[in-house]
Amino acid sequence: MKRLLVTVAVVLLAGLGQAQIPKDGRCIWYGPGPQNPDKDPGMLLNNAYTGQGIVLDDALAVARMDEHCDILMKELREEFGEKVPMCCNAGNIADMTKQFSMLDPFLGKCPACKTNIKMSFCYFTCHPRHSNFLIPTKMYHYKDVEGKHQEAVWEVDFHVTDYYTNTTFDSCKNVYMSELNRPAMTVLCGNEGYNCDPYKLFTYFGNNSLAPFAITYKWGNTTTLAHDAETGKTRMMTPFLKSTTPCNSNDTSMHCLCSDCRDSCTAYPDIPPHHELPMVGSVDVITFTLIIVYCILAIAIIIAACVCWSGNDGGCCCDCTCSCSQVISAGMEKGIRKAFTSFATVVAKHPFLFLVLGACLIITLSIGVAFLKVTTDPVELWASPTSKTRQHKDYFDSHFSPFYRTTQIIITPKGYEWENVTVKDSLGIERQYLFGPALNATFVQRVMKLQTEILALKGDLNGQPVNLTEVCEKPMAPQYDHCLIQSVMNYWQNDPEKLNKSVEQGDYSNKMVECISNPTNIADPYCLGSYGGPVLPYTALGGYLKEGEVLSLEPRYTESTALIITILISNHLEKDLLGPAMAWEKRFIDFMKEVTADEEWMVDMDIAFNAERGIEDELKRESQNDVSTIFISYLIMFAYITLSLGNVSSECNRLLIESKIFLALGGVTLVLLSIGASLGFYGYVGVPATLFVIEVIPFLVLAVGVDNIFILVQTWQREPRKEGESVEEHVGRVVGKVAPSMLLSTTAEALCFFLGGLSDMPAVYAFALYAGLALVIDFLLQMTCFVALLTLDAHRVEDNRWDVLCCIKGSKSSKQMKESTICYDIFDHFYAPLILSDIMRVLICLVFTGVTCAALASAPHIEIGLDQSLSMPEDSFVLKYFKYINDYLSVGPPVYFVIKEGYNFTDWDEQNLVCEVYGCNDDSLLQQVFLSSLMPDDTYIASGAMSWLGTYFSWLSDNVAANGYTFACCRLDADGNFINSSLGFDFNAKETCLKVDDFVDGRPKPELFMKHLGDFLSDNPHGTSCSSAGHPAYGQAVKIMTDNSTGKEMVGATYYMAYHKILKTSDDFISAMDWAYHLTDDMTAYLRSQSKYSSDIEVFPYSIFYVYYEQYLTMWQDTGISLGISIGSVFAVTLLLTFDLTSSLVILATISMITADMMGFMYWWNISLNAVSLVNLVMAIGISVEFCSHVTHAFATSVKPTRLERAHEALATMGSSVLSGITLTKIGGIFVLGFAQSQIFRVFYFRMYLGMVLFGASHGLMFLPVLLSLCGPPVNQVLLKQKRRKDEVTALEMQLKETQKQNIALQRQLNAQMSVNSSQQQEARVSNVTIQHIYHHQSCTPQQPVYPVLPQSQPQPEAHKPQIQQEKEAATSHNTSDPSAPKMDDLPPTFEELSQTGVINRGYQP
Repeated sequence: MKRLLVTVAVVLLAGLGQAQIPKDGRCIWYGPGPQNPDKDPGMLLNNAYTGQGIVLDDALAVARMDEHCDILMKELREEFGEKVPMCCNAGNIADMTKQFSMLDPFLGKCPACKTNIKMSFCYFTCHPRHSNFLIPTKMYHYKDVEGKHQEAVWEVDFHVTDYYTNTTFDSCKNVYMSELNRPAMTVLCGNEGYNCDPYKLFTYFGNNSLAPFAITYKWGNTTTLAHDAETGKTRMMTPFLKSTTPCNSNDTSMHCLCSDCRDSCTAYPDIPPHHELPMVGSVDVITFTLIIVYCILAIAIIIAACVCWSGNDGGCCCDCTCSCSQVISAGMEKGIRKAFTSFATVVAKHPFLFLVLGACLIITLSIGVAFLKVTTDPVELWASPTSKTRQHKDYFDSHFSPFYRTTQIIITPKGYEWENVTVKDSLGIERQYLFGPALNATFVQRVMKLQTEILALKGDLNGQPVNLTEVCEKPMAPQYDHCLIQSVMNYWQNDPEKLNKSVEQGDYSNKMVECISNPTNIADPYCLGSYGGPVLPYTALGGYLKEGEVLSLEPRYTESTALIITILISNHLEKDLLGPAMAWEKRFIDFMKEVTADEEWMVDMDIAFNAERGIEDELKRESQNDVSTIFISYLIMFAYITLSLGNVSSECNRLLIESKIFLALGGVTLVLLSIGASLGFYGYVGVPATLFVIEVIPFLVLAVGVDNIFILVQTWQREPRKEGESVEEHVGRVVGKVAPSMLLSTTAEALCFFLGGLSDMPAVYAFALYAGLALVIDFLLQMTCFVALLTLDAHRVEDNRWDVLCCIKGSKSSKQMKESTICYDIFDHFYAPLILSDIMRVLICLVFTGVTCAALASAPHIEIGLDQSLSMPEDSFVLKYFKYINDYLSVGPPVYFVIKEGYNFTDWDEQNLVCEVYGCNDDSLLQQVFLSSLMPDDTYIASGAMSWLGTYFSWLSDNVAANGYTFACCRLDADGNFINSSLGFDFNAKETCLKVDDFVDGRPKPELFMKHLGDFLSDNPHGTSCSSAGHPAYGQAVKIMTDNSTGKEMVGATYYMAYHKILKTSDDFISAMDWAYHLTDDMTAYLRSQSKYSSDIEVFPYSIFYVYYEQYLTMWQDTGISLGISIGSVFAVTLLLTFDLTSSLVILATISMITADMMGFMYWWNISLNAVSLVNLVMAIGISVEFCSHVTHAFATSVKPTRLERAHEALATMGSSVLSGITLTKIGGIFVLGFAQSQIFRVFYFRMYLGMVLFGASHGLMFLPVLLSLCGPPVNQVLLKQKRRKDEVTALEMQLKETQKQNIALQRQLNAQMSVNSSQQQEARVSNVTIQHIYHHQSCTPQQPVYPVLPQSQPQPEAHKPQIQQEKEAATSHNTSDPSAPKMDDLPPTFEELSQTGVINRGYQP
């Protein structure tokens, strides 16, 4: 059956190809006659003529016929030879050719369509037997110049077959006008627009304002009788039947490209697959894997808890040898402590000197703030100068004019109803249209009044008024000095009187429908805007698309629910030239705020508006509004630090003595000064600051600085001063104890941020540099100025002076000063035992591991991008504008496909690689764009690209064959100069720019291509003709440059503009840009492989939003690199400063878990991934170091016997400081940010900061101690042995001191006893002298002295020395500093010593 149908079709077509006009026909007219009284001047009727055709002998007329009517001429030559008779003369042919010239811009790209349509007019006008299908129905009687009565054909019926009508329409229905983003048939059908069909098309051809007389088409497929008004007789009519050429013809001269003929489309672009995670059941593969991993870990944790946790957990070992890493670690710890102890002691001894030096450093650096530049330009903030889109933007702006500035108002009606409207077309046929509320005549009149007031606004620039006409875009200048305004009111040329008159006369609805259907209509009704160009309905109307719809080939414009007014303001590359535009925009915004606050205006309309400067103004206002919120946040943190830093005394009269208000204020001031110094330093260097630097870094540096302050002060409070130790030495010893931990955390954080400076993103780069330097300066100030302040505060406390009011001296404490804080006691006695209990350790491991697995499963689903509405205050007018854009606009931003300079456009083969006219390649660049537009849901491209190349060909060839130089597009005067008068007829013209022989297949010869390109780019339409003039659409699209090697002009950079579909979400913007770059990468590869001259040519896309969204194309990669570098730097610094691999891995694991949990937290609380959140993630890593490093360092340096005890000690000492320092300090300030007016503050600062503190504190104070108690590093044997030796020495020193105290007491007793027995001792002394004298003669050896007689007790064995004597001897054995010092044995025994031995010295007994 199918084969039979094909055979029948082939036979039918063959028969049609052989169809002939009957031989017995004649003419019904010949030559142009009088003016049509119903038409405009120049519209001529044809003189009635009933004879046979007359041979056409005018060479120019024959040439015109050969060009436009080649099928007819071929047929007639086959029948008559070279002398062909016709029913038209040269005048008729000239008029017909002129009509064809108006048709070419619409159909010139598709030769099959153009040929098929021209064919009917050629046969209609000139065939020598056209009476077979043409019959006059009305005649016009007139007198010629000689006064003779003549007749002219006034109206005619054209009998046509359905076959010709339908096949012709089918060959034309897809012809696309990229300039208007609509099919050509919607224009050629007049007011039928998108309702065009084959019969409506030809009906409009026969009856429109440009037709010289009325033509009524009669469709039929058989002969029929009709009355001839010319002869008054009835005759047989044979419908016109000729075979047509399909648009996908294999004849290259007739072939139409895919953009104009869907049957020619060979292959649609390959859409890259969406990157979605594989699914396992109803969950993605990552979630499924993490569930399995968590189950395994949970089982392992429970088994380990039951089997291993109760055993020996890495305590001390008396006989263990010290590993090399432990020796190095202990040596570094000792070296750092010793160095900082010595340095801090020097600082403490000279506090004022170091305060002055610190002040000089801060003042010197802070002066640089005067040179600081703050970046507020979003392009400078988000786009790296080396990024692809930034370079493309700079290229576009420097070669073409920058993207125009847009002022837009979206207005929706209130209280207006939908209505059915009946409109009569040009044939008097009534048609029903559903008018949306926005097209209500009264509402449009109200909007016209508002628009009129807007256009009359005047800005103020330094006291000088600025009118809109001074700053707006004028694409038709200098012929039209009107601004480019896209609004439906411009269908009435923005004239309220014309609109009111139209409403009063009842033709409002008719004109609205006709202008929406054909915005290029130049007949009645006239629809071009006041600026001389069309008002495109998809830019002036809104709300006619349903949810999820894209702009289709048949949009329901009349069902619009919003009117859109778009005013384009000229932009300039030099920012200094934008003053007038900025001034007018400011006045516009102020006026619109007044309007939206006026109940009279808003009673029946709702308005959203914005100007180019609106977003930047609102960002500045937002920053100013949030200053108070930020100030309150920091004030709360300052107050907490001030009140919580000191000890709480039980004695009321000691409160002001033991408080640390002055010290806390000093510490916080140093933090702020470090930020100022960092700003000043980079002000000198020339690194611009950003709002991130000003808003975020104080939070970061305050967190780190306050934590160090609490650790230092609380350690000083817990460490008692040793006997004989000065205040300065005490401060130095405390600093030396905590300095290794502080140095470790600060170095890790600073390096983390400095390495973040490797990022190409300016916001991240600036933040990283400023933050890293601020942390370093803050650490230096803490080790100098804060140590000095701490010393002064210690002296104040020792002198019992009040805090702040140091001149007031308080009472001395009656109680011993408490050496621990309340927070420490809670941690030591309650919290640490609870957290480190076996059950809690199991629960904590299970919970934290589960949360991390859940966060890792959620992280891939984080939305990428930044909702532009979040950057605005909640009360901003821009928020409403963003909402209305999403709700009512139907087309997205324009996209430009730029070809860089160096491409040879003069060569035909090179043109074919780019263009979209006949003869071009089916896979040319512009065809690739159009094919993409057929799939807008995947490619986000909603239209084909506007091509200056094909339009230039049409402009050059206009009326060349007809030699109609007076009304041609490109015409020259007598001197050969181009005439740019924009007049429909210019009688100064003497010839067309090019001749017929200068063209080959409709294109200029290569050597002539550049000759008039500049003229084309400067030419405006000639009234209602020459719509292909290039200045309005392409004046900026082509840059002409000089070839340095040849000195000839050549085409430089050029672009082709298309439109994206409406883009609503960040994902839409990202995907649109991604596809555009994917497309241009293919284009570049295509040109490089096919071009004969340009192997290094480049094509790239540009749209105004690309520069902001490029970061999101590689956001995951950038995030991974930034976070990896930050975490890796923390691990490296920790390992290098501690040489403790286990501790470093524990910190690495904990910080990684915090980071993963933060990313899960972002998904759970709807925080998107962008530059702002990336900065916060990097900052979270830095703050996490504070939560982890101090506790881990305290654990690693503890010498308690078991891991559990060491974890307890680390948690009690450092954990309490971390809680009271960074955690509680930040909590109060963060909660205040939740009340900020700025949405971006509440989302990216309040939420993320809260997550930082909660996850950091929970991991640092819960999970980390548990992890350390289970798998922390073993005790450092070197530190253990050092501790034991120190304890032994300390014990001996204490024992010696106790012995010395006892000796002093005994000596005092002895002296008392000796004074009582002084007389007896005198006698004994004399006797001793006598006895010694006797012994001297008896022996040569020295004799022992004779001591006074003391009371005698029970005898004791003399050989046994008392314990105290042994201790005394041991003590004196160490006293070797002075060899001449008497030993203990040389001293006389005390009374107590003699009593213990039982020896009673009673002196000499005779």
